[in-house]
Amino acid sequence: MLSRRTVLRAGAISAALGMASPRAARPDAAIVPAYFGPDYFPAEWELLADPRIYAVILNVANGPGDAPNPVFAAAVRRIEERGGTVAGYVDVGYGRRDPALIEADVRRYRSWYHVADIFCDQVPAGPDMLPIMQQVSDRLRGADAEFIAFNHGVYPDPGYGALADLLVTFEGPLASYPAVQPPAWTMTGPRQRFCHLVYGVAEPEVDAVLTLARRRNTGVVYVTDHTGSNPYGGLPSYFPRLLTL
Repeated sequence: MLSRRTVLRAGAISAALGMASPRAARPDAAIVPAYFGPDYFPAEWELLADPRIYAVILNVANGPGDAPNPVFAAAVRRIEERGGTVAGYVDVGYGRRDPALIEADVRRYRSWYHVADIFCDQVPAGPDMLPIMQQVSDRLRGADAEFIAFNHGVYPDPGYGALADLLVTFEGPLASYPAVQPPAWTMTGPRQRFCHLVYGVAEPEVDAVLTLARRRNTGVVYVTDHTGSNPYGGLPSYFPRLLTL
């Protein structure tokens, strides 16, 4: 498993040379929604300082918070000093949130935590919201966002592919995952453009989930055995396995 920048560089080289991945049966990397604080979970954040992780999603308080948090800032520095990548969490409210407020969050991440990658949550998926999300994307790029992920949680209209660098096309429990039917447009092109987040996955089921993700042309994943209202409130019991994708 490799950091976001390394995965993109390797994917571009392989595509240019017409090469298949030597680990083609698995996704390329794991992303980690770290919706828990380093002040209460310092050991877990120490594990996140690993360059093999595609990106760690930083969520201070459903966004960057109201003021810089020195504990989070130190954790981010440690990850980046060790070659990792951090993306700031931003809630777009399914397109209902004011784009100016979204841009303000992005600028706070850049100013307070020196984070330039952005993970947008609660992103709409229908074609009717494309103009609004175009505005959001433009504002993020204008605020110097270097990488944008859209978490739709479902397969969106293909027009969203032009607005973000990574699309989360599934988020949900394991029970819902086998029945997912990817649309044809997602089965071509670089799999590094697509991400699945699957929770409630016991360790014996991890390999089956990873295999399904790869068959669905998905190169970035996160699987966890946690469930509940925040399945990202801690690392899965088998987290070291995710470092070996």
